[in-house]
Amino acid sequence: MYVECIISPRRVKYFRHKVHSTQHMNFFKRATTSILRRPGKTVILLLLVFILGSVIAGAISVEGAISNTDANLRRNMQPLVSIGMDWTEWWDYLDQYDFDWETTFPPLEPRLRPEDVRAMGALEYVDFFDYILGLGLRSFDLERPEYDGMSSSWGEGMPDFFNLSGTTNTELVHVDQEIISIVHGRQFEAHEQTPGSERVAAIVSEAFADLNNLSLNSVFTLSQWITNPDEWGNVEAWEPSAFEDENIYERVDLELEIVGIFELAPRDPDSNDQQEGWQRLERLSTIYVPNWAIEETMRNIDQAMVSSFENSDVEMAGWLSAQRPEEGEELEMRVIPLFVLEDPRDMDAFKEAVTPLLPSEFHRIEDLSSAFDDIASSMATMQSIADWILYVSIGATLLILSLLITLFLRDRRYEMGVYLALGEKKGKIVAQILMEVLVTSFVAITLSVFVGSLISGTVSRNMLLNELQADASDDNHWGMMRDHSVFDEIGIPTTNLSVDEMMAQFDVSLNMQTIGLFYIVGLGAVVLSTLAPVIYVVTLNPKKVLM
Repeated sequence: MYVECIISPRRVKYFRHKVHSTQHMNFFKRATTSILRRPGKTVILLLLVFILGSVIAGAISVEGAISNTDANLRRNMQPLVSIGMDWTEWWDYLDQYDFDWETTFPPLEPRLRPEDVRAMGALEYVDFFDYILGLGLRSFDLERPEYDGMSSSWGEGMPDFFNLSGTTNTELVHVDQEIISIVHGRQFEAHEQTPGSERVAAIVSEAFADLNNLSLNSVFTLSQWITNPDEWGNVEAWEPSAFEDENIYERVDLELEIVGIFELAPRDPDSNDQQEGWQRLERLSTIYVPNWAIEETMRNIDQAMVSSFENSDVEMAGWLSAQRPEEGEELEMRVIPLFVLEDPRDMDAFKEAVTPLLPSEFHRIEDLSSAFDDIASSMATMQSIADWILYVSIGATLLILSLLITLFLRDRRYEMGVYLALGEKKGKIVAQILMEVLVTSFVAITLSVFVGSLISGTVSRNMLLNELQADASDDNHWGMMRDHSVFDEIGIPTTNLSVDEMMAQFDVSLNMQTIGLFYIVGLGAVVLSTLAPVIYVVTLNPKKVLM
């Protein structure tokens, strides 16, 4: 049945204009029109992206906070690096062998030599370096000072023990790092670092000097007693009876002259770290001298030990004598290097450059990052949680938005069919859909980046604070102490930061990198979630849609 109707030329021209304008309308204009004419669906999409975006923003802001906090901690960390032995690895290595102590003996531990330290100190990252030799000597005439009610005297009938800490420089790194300060006298002069002086220059603590009635230019003597070897070849005296004249083979003396007197840097009044207290007690009995004096004294002691072995009929003493270096050979010494970097941020690059220069795989590079081990552990836990939240939220975004946009587009099948029937390219229809989703999502993401960051910042700060307080409470309850570090041996404090000090470095502020990452992740998830609807549009058949 056909119905005839009369349409004026003007009306025909109108319909032709509408079809032509609809076909060639800019897809961006169609997208904005669609957003404004469907406020309900736009608001639903906006709220959904806002909620999911806030979760993603929170996870990413936690990642940024961890990165910022780590950078702050490293920036404020003393740029000190040293090298020590990984004794666990070394003993595990020795356990692979079976020694009968008659025909086979364990290999000597690999040693770091002064020339190794100098090669490492020549790297571009190093501002200052030194290596420290250590030696323990004794005296019946001198006493070790006490600290805060703690004492480390060796007891009645035993000479007190004093640590010598060597240096090759005129200025002590302990002074440079404000661990100690010179209150009387001076540091070393260049000529005192050259072997041959009759008396060895020494820098002692004020507590040691006052207790033993010493002052600037005072001279005192420290000694090492070599006894007749016992059945195991031992020649060091460890009990009062060993110091009787008939048991002493030889005494090696070192005469020292005080050129400087130091005091310890003030201690944090709120600190109750017991290990720090013992370290400060030990530093009061530490005497700083040039390295050459320690090396010369060690050689004198070694020669005395060899002589005692050679004059003994103890079987073990004969073997020990054969292990000693001959005159002119390099003496086996424990060399502890200390590097001060120009910039704490070069720490990782310096470690990477130093690793090939280590004498063995049993050596390890150490820094003062152990001071914030607690917060590093807590941040690692938070980062793991944030990673899972990020992965789950991105997956939820892809799934939920894909379903939502697909449902929205199913209601617009007729509209899409008309576009296709009018000859519109599928690429422009896809671009229109992407534009509609991206414009709405961009507004939602812009709102969520600040809300998510604010919420996650508050939550993560409280989580971190609670965990640090719990760790501190456990440490105080059980009296736990830190693992021994090579810095403990050379008098560099590695006391853990307090909870307040660590939290002061926690930084959840947004930077352009974090914001940019959030937009990339958020908008990327939105684009990926529209792939399913795009496939739906591409597969539309306009004839079937319009029938």
